[in-house]
Amino acid sequence: MTNQYHEYNFHLLVLGPVHIGNGSTYSAKDYIYENNGYYFPDLGKMYLQLSPAKRAAFESFLQIKDRKKLIDFIHHQNITARDFGGYTIKASNFETDKKGRLNEIRAFVKDPYGNPYIPGSSLKGALRTILINEKFTQGDKNIPWGHEDDIFNEIRVSDSKPIEKDRLIIVQKWDLNRRNLDLKSLPLYREALKPMTKIDFTITTTSLRATELIDQLPQLAERMYEHYRQYFLADYPDRFVQDNRHAPLYLGAGSGLWTKVDRHHVNLEKIIKDTPSKMKMKGKGVMKLTRYQRKNRIQINRQTGERKRFPLINNDQSFYEMGKCGFTLKRK
Repeated sequence: MTNQYHEYNFHLLVLGPVHIGNGSTYSAKDYIYENNGYYFPDLGKMYLQLSPAKRAAFESFLQIKDRKKLIDFIHHQNITARDFGGYTIKASNFETDKKGRLNEIRAFVKDPYGNPYIPGSSLKGALRTILINEKFTQGDKNIPWGHEDDIFNEIRVSDSKPIEKDRLIIVQKWDLNRRNLDLKSLPLYREALKPMTKIDFTITTTSLRATELIDQLPQLAERMYEHYRQYFLADYPDRFVQDNRHAPLYLGAGSGLWTKVDRHHVNLEKIIKDTPSKMKMKGKGVMKLTRYQRKNRIQINRQTGERKRFPLINNDQSFYEMGKCGFTLKRK
């Protein structure tokens, strides 16, 4: 097959908090809560700045499995310095009502320099879900997938550029039950990107058929969202459903089953059977939400220069859809 390279600028706009995990978590021994912020120091740098006696105490503190917090150790050892590298996440007052007493916080993926970013594989997985739901399962025999001649090998997605650390927030998991509209908070906390974070990627196609497919991506994303809305979101009050901005896409952990599966072939019975009893899904499951301060997007009239503000959420309880984004795509 003749290679035919094309590049696209892919611009992602975060509408609801997005979490891309790296598999690790922070415990209360890893951060300091004070001055309305969560400080995550570089523990290695902190260790090197301690006196020999305090290093021994620090080693013991980290090795013993108990509920003592890093702030307890800091106070007990009369350590006043806070120049241990790392970063601080400002509290939003929506993480939890237990200030500074969070359970483990799931970490956002970061590059070797400690900056958050979104791996191309994460975005490609979200795009693959759209294409499988709206193209490959529609009977198009000319687009191979799932074997050696897989079109996804001809679609390359770059990692994002590094994201500023001040775009990170901490959010809690909330479930909305469809039957009684009961909102339930769960003791699961994640580092996430703030709403209105803008992130750039490059998509490269290496064949004509892949290029033709990516050209259709915004329309296919709109179609998948409409099916998702009819099948799942329509069961919930409109106030919990965020308006779209650009082509819709759900990214990262916590956005819910129906944003990530091939809905044509999902086996609900098997999923329910394989789920632990305490986590059994009932019906189509629950809506996945999180809380953060209310934000607006600004739209500028190109002709008049007039600026208008539009709220990102439609409820007064500060609930966002976890992982909701919008994107634009332009061939270079």
